Amino acid sequence: MSKQQIVVLGDAVVDMVIQLPDRSIRPLDLSRSVPQLHGGGSAANTAVALARLGIPVSFIGSVGDDGYARWLARDFAHQGVAARGLQQLPDVFTPMVLAMVEPDGERMLVVWPEQGGADKHLRVEHLDTEMITGAAWLHTTGMCLRDSPVRETVLHAMQLAQDAGVTVSIDLNLRIEVWGWNDALRATVEKAVTLADVVFGSGREEIMPVAGAPSVEEAARALADGKRTIVARLGADGAFAVTADESFQAPAFKATAVNTVGAGDAFSGGFIAARMAEHGVAEALRWGNAVAALKVQREEPRDLPTRAEVAALLA
Repeated sequence: MSKQQIVVLGDAVVDMVIQLPDRSIRPLDLSRSVPQLHGGGSAANTAVALARLGIPVSFIGSVGDDGYARWLARDFAHQGVAARGLQQLPDVFTPMVLAMVEPDGERMLVVWPEQGGADKHLRVEHLDTEMITGAAWLHTTGMCLRDSPVRETVLHAMQLAQDAGVTVSIDLNLRIEVWGWNDALRATVEKAVTLADVVFGSGREEIMPVAGAPSVEEAARALADGKRTIVARLGADGAFAVTADESFQAPAFKATAVNTVGAGDAFSGGFIAARMAEHGVAEALRWGNAVAALKVQREEPRDLPTRAEVAALLA
């Protein structure tokens, strides 16, 4: 595998997106909206963002042996993501996320099946070790740290990559406000952080709770521990990063949000693409903000910006 290749490991799901025409519509009265099917999943979204930015990217994950899985495989091919690491597993279902998007771009998500989706069943023996150790960068997601066996698989892959000198990143994606936070999960997340060179997360919702610190800056410095880069997404306030010896802040670009689904995933793709292009952390924050700003202004979740579109916004 080329050392310019990025491997993304994690969740691939189907998003059923319903754009609500106004806030007055009742959740069960959706006849005024037309559902649209899109590829989704935090890790898969970042893989597609990277591909759109011209970065060679391969995906590792697990789906069911069903129609949704075959649809996702075709979508990966269409998006330019190599998916030879996508495992189709019998007797489990490819997850579907029902995303109801309000006029201001905010969304309500419902996941089916709530427990035991195919993405949670990726095992160590499903991994292509050479794909991971031969990559330039391995990116994964905290969405996979709550459930076994995918939890152990992700940690194993991160360890393999670290031992091989591959840059490792993780987007926390903990959704603590929805799924909670406990000592067992904290221990798992702390282990994942020690295996990462770059950690992404929402500043107030993830970076602060994980570090147990009263501010985003203090939390980021604590997690960086002089060894890694912590990138805190701050929504309308942009993004903040701490490295072993420096800190950086980049304001958000002005954007009128239409659909915020996958905005954080898009940001991570932009940041990684910038680092692969040998830009520093400060410029990588700008790339991340630019990709996210362009993404949220578009209705379709996978309508992600190209490198030329990002360059035009950054100019």
